[in-house]
Amino acid sequence: MTSRNFLVVLPVFFLISCGTGPEKKVARSPVKDTVYREDLADTVDTVAAETLTFNTNNPFHNITAVLCGETGKANDLNFLFDTLAWARHASFIDSSWTLLEKKRLQAMKTWGRKEFELTNAETKTVFYPFSGPDYLTANAFFPNADTYIMLGLEPVGKLPDVGSFKNGEASDYVNDFKKSLSDIFDKSYFITQRMLNDFQSQKVNGLLPVLSFFIQKSGNDLLDVKYLLRYRQDSIGEVSYDYKNPDHKPFGVRIDFAQDGKRKSVYYFKYDVSNKLFNDTTVFYKFIDARTRNCVTYIKSASYLLHAGFMENIRTLILKNSCAVIQDDTGIPFNYFEKKNEFVIKLYGQYTQPVSDFPYLKLQKPLQEAFKRDSALVGKLPFHLGYHWGTKKDVIIYAQRKKNG
Repeated sequence: MTSRNFLVVLPVFFLISCGTGPEKKVARSPVKDTVYREDLADTVDTVAAETLTFNTNNPFHNITAVLCGETGKANDLNFLFDTLAWARHASFIDSSWTLLEKKRLQAMKTWGRKEFELTNAETKTVFYPFSGPDYLTANAFFPNADTYIMLGLEPVGKLPDVGSFKNGEASDYVNDFKKSLSDIFDKSYFITQRMLNDFQSQKVNGLLPVLSFFIQKSGNDLLDVKYLLRYRQDSIGEVSYDYKNPDHKPFGVRIDFAQDGKRKSVYYFKYDVSNKLFNDTTVFYKFIDARTRNCVTYIKSASYLLHAGFMENIRTLILKNSCAVIQDDTGIPFNYFEKKNEFVIKLYGQYTQPVSDFPYLKLQKPLQEAFKRDSALVGKLPFHLGYHWGTKKDVIIYAQRKKNG
């Protein structure tokens, strides 16, 4: 197994001056290729032990407040809501969010926080591979987490400089931003191919605007944004938001936010976790392995990738590190949980054939048999989530690791 004594980055925080406008620099970039390193044991607790005064009058919070339609909360950008484009946007977001809460989100929060109460109490880290920018679902089920680690193939991007938009640019951006939200509002998941098209620089630049939107719209306040760089297989470095080096682009982002008086973090990484690029010789594998010990892993609408042999490494890591795995049938094949005999299983919903987008996949016989065998114990779902949003035949598998003794 991987040694615990590898080099990682010591997070370095740059304070944001109060009242800084979105057009100004947030912090000085470090010298090119400067990497801060520290032993793992000294690094893991750095953020948890840190105590900072929360400054919610910062560019990240203010820009995201505009995207969220939070009139009166954008500080020096509040004037934008006096314009037609952003006033209409605020009205659209308000009505759409109210409908989302009523149709799905509130039921998810109430149900999930009851069903996953033990897991929520047991860990403060959520690992959400194949997530795209879907912080929304992770927070609904796991509100007590301090750290969310998310993976996808979508580019990181940047927040829009909304205060500098020229005539017509605000309307164009608003329309593209609405489009980027449509699938999660309607279907509860993002479609990767559409995201890759929508998150282009001439439209919504990467997933950072949408991810930031979901974090702040969930009742939090954005505090800071840092980019993460990978230096070959040597280390992973954290740099300021205004970092610019076209030859060495960030592959990840860390968003710090305040929730109920506590500082928390969301990490998102654009990374291919197939075996060739994700194994115990790669620095990213070591980075994820170290930060997901005793985590809860959540998997939804994952294109059945974890059924494939070329995803064995990430599948093995999840089964090794997770105190619980909560997923639909697109996650780890059910027979892996039965073979290991290390998890207590609870089933919810209805299990049915994979949707027509995956015609080469058949029913998982072990999962089908488990639903039949334990039919009297199968729980009901008061919401619909995932690929079967049309037929409303959803499934959740809750695998909780058995306690020793």
